[in-house]
Amino acid sequence: MLSVKTPTAPFSWSLCLCAGSLLVGSLFVGPTSVSAQVQSVDLPQRIPAPFMSYQGAGWLERPERVAEEMPDAMVAIMGLEDGDVVADIGAGSGFFTRRMARLVAPTGTVYAVDIQPEMLEILQGYVEEEGVTGVVPVLSEFDDPKLPEGEIDWILLVDVYHEFGNHEAMLTKMREALKSDGRVALLEYRVEDGTGDHIKGDHRMSVRQVLSEWGPAGFELVELHEFLPSQHLFIFRTSRDDGAAGRDRTAGVEPGQVIAHYDILEAISEGHIEVSASSLGPETVDFTLNRTRPEPMVITLPVGTYFETSGRTSDLIARRDGVVVLLEDGPQVWRVLARNVHPTLPDPGPQDEFEIQSADTRIGMRDVMWLYQGMNLQPAIEPLVQQLSLWIASDDPGYDQLAEQVSSSPYPAGEIVALAVAYTDSSGTDVTRKRIWAERERFVPALSDPGLRSFFETR
Repeated sequence: MLSVKTPTAPFSWSLCLCAGSLLVGSLFVGPTSVSAQVQSVDLPQRIPAPFMSYQGAGWLERPERVAEEMPDAMVAIMGLEDGDVVADIGAGSGFFTRRMARLVAPTGTVYAVDIQPEMLEILQGYVEEEGVTGVVPVLSEFDDPKLPEGEIDWILLVDVYHEFGNHEAMLTKMREALKSDGRVALLEYRVEDGTGDHIKGDHRMSVRQVLSEWGPAGFELVELHEFLPSQHLFIFRTSRDDGAAGRDRTAGVEPGQVIAHYDILEAISEGHIEVSASSLGPETVDFTLNRTRPEPMVITLPVGTYFETSGRTSDLIARRDGVVVLLEDGPQVWRVLARNVHPTLPDPGPQDEFEIQSADTRIGMRDVMWLYQGMNLQPAIEPLVQQLSLWIASDDPGYDQLAEQVSSSPYPAGEIVALAVAYTDSSGTDVTRKRIWAERERFVPALSDPGLRSFFETR
């Protein structure tokens, strides 16, 4: 039953320090209750990753890349034909450039764009070796792909957008380069479900992160494909109302092709979706969603979204951005990865009522989870370190309480606690105001890692 209330890497200890609301509804489904609280979410700013040096070009040509990224199936989505003009931004060694050049031959062109002249030399060597035609190398700048205006049918970006230090300028230049009916194919390794976790954390992007940057820049999502093993595949067009003068950038596009993007709390409060079932588990939150109108939509939630229970069991917090794509009518299950907030309380279960709250309601814990989303920790210790960091950010446990949670681990309790303290501090929580800092002499002298010891000595 639904009721709505009116608004009332290999294991190492070494540190890598990376970087009130409005109640709008309660959803009662069997024994489970979900209520949503809406508030804007202002997460810390995403930090661009460093770009790959030309010295790593061999990795781009690794034989296993065909199975890992399915390049032929991916390029087939673009439907390239003889005569098309394509730009491969961040072309690297030309792994995709050469494939596309064969499809647009003999009269088409592929602009192979890269910021490293050495990379373009490597690309040109492969092009000549394979006898590929129609490839035009372009040495770009960090904020300008150096493409001709209004001439490009397709722009391809494969695992490179996350490296743009000035993405606003690059997106503007890309819009200017596209034809009126031009498209962009963007690939980025997934954040949400862990399938991209073999890639460094700052080289992954969630759907929410991408759409939050591309929408304001004048692009609309028209397709989102998830058939690749580890990557999202976005297809964008330029927006109808993008300020362009003298050109129709949406010629031949049907209105129904645009996929709308909603935050889960926005989607619930505005009636875009119904939640027909929901339940908690030790490390997951499951929703069964139905869209209420025949509109393709993407629903996301940010890392740090909070799921508050009645108090008998632990609350949960989203440990990754979440996404679900609703393209058809009928129920669809959405599983969100979460972390237990209170290690001293029992795990929540399907019978527990809970309330969905904005990530902004508990900023300290939100920022801890945001930090871990962009990192790579050894899987055997990541849950432990995250758990302790959440506890430090939300409460004021002492060393004995924290060490007890690590007692069943094969790793030294002091090392795990020290890592959690350091990472919690780097997320923005001032650990020097916490009880664990006053008790640091109980574990710091025994630390074996010099980098970890240095944090406590210099903080």
